[in-house]
Amino acid sequence: MSIINLGLQNVALKRSDMSLDSEIIFKSLGTIEDIRNASSFNQTLSEELKMAIKNTQKTLETRTERLKLKNQKFKCIEPAALEEINGLFEILGEKIDNTVTQNGTSQNKLRTCVDLQKFIKSHCLIQEYSFQIKKCGESDCLICDPVRLTHEIFNQLHYIPDPQISSNPDHYQDFDSLYGQNTTEKDIPSKKNHHECKELAPSGILVAARVRDFVFCISCSKLRCLFSQYVLDDSDYEALQTAMETFAYTCGSPIVPENHFLYDKVFVRMNLTCNLPIEQVYYSCKIEHSQICYYCGEEDNLVEPLQEILSQFQTVYPLCEVCQERGKNFFTKGKIQM
Repeated sequence: MSIINLGLQNVALKRSDMSLDSEIIFKSLGTIEDIRNASSFNQTLSEELKMAIKNTQKTLETRTERLKLKNQKFKCIEPAALEEINGLFEILGEKIDNTVTQNGTSQNKLRTCVDLQKFIKSHCLIQEYSFQIKKCGESDCLICDPVRLTHEIFNQLHYIPDPQISSNPDHYQDFDSLYGQNTTEKDIPSKKNHHECKELAPSGILVAARVRDFVFCISCSKLRCLFSQYVLDDSDYEALQTAMETFAYTCGSPIVPENHFLYDKVFVRMNLTCNLPIEQVYYSCKIEHSQICYYCGEEDNLVEPLQEILSQFQTVYPLCEVCQERGKNFFTKGKIQM
């Protein structure tokens, strides 16, 4: 059991009541997305809901901050307010790139923001588990304020290193030995090939004809297929939507906890890691789905395959411009015999 789950043992949670009008509206909403959309149009519902969950949030915060990992207490951080988010985009527009918008933050969209990409290249480090920003130290930079530290101290400030396996394959090297060194992401857990584990789904379930829905991995943002023996009825489908909004899914984990009634009814492939591409059954399933890049799952800026490739293979999976620039080629299946 994960440490975070220990904080929720033997605790019951209940929000406070809202006004009668807000309660009537709230009871008609089935999913978190429905609640979010309704709150964006109904300011009264939004404010009353924030107050109604305040005590619940405080309870969760108090219990979480009692937990420890390696003798260090957990910390809870306040989520960014809408004003702070708006302020961030204002700064981005004024100082870095005025083509960046809140509605256009997909990987492929940001790639078209030329000035932003220059800033990322000169001031940032993007890693699997972190996004780091550091002053460039150049005196003629129009974005950074002047460095106030002495050059000797500033030059000792480095990006946080990636985890690296030590001589003992069961342990990572300590932080001090890696700080200031050039590291790679080859040893981070999500990049490692895990040993094959037993699938929870019965035989014959993990096929295209049994795909019922999709779920996003919170780590890699790739879509993963959800399978079940039979088409879900309305109550099960609504419960599944609620579960996906309640529980954070990551590649290689079940879609719901073991004590959930959908645990033996809805399945996701267990032998998945974040470094694996989109499942091939995604493209051949019967339910409606978008064409997305086979390698990263992006929907925008897909490359049109050459007729030469289409004439040689029965199936050519989508490829986006970003993955192509990173050296990826069209993944193909079923070579046509001439």
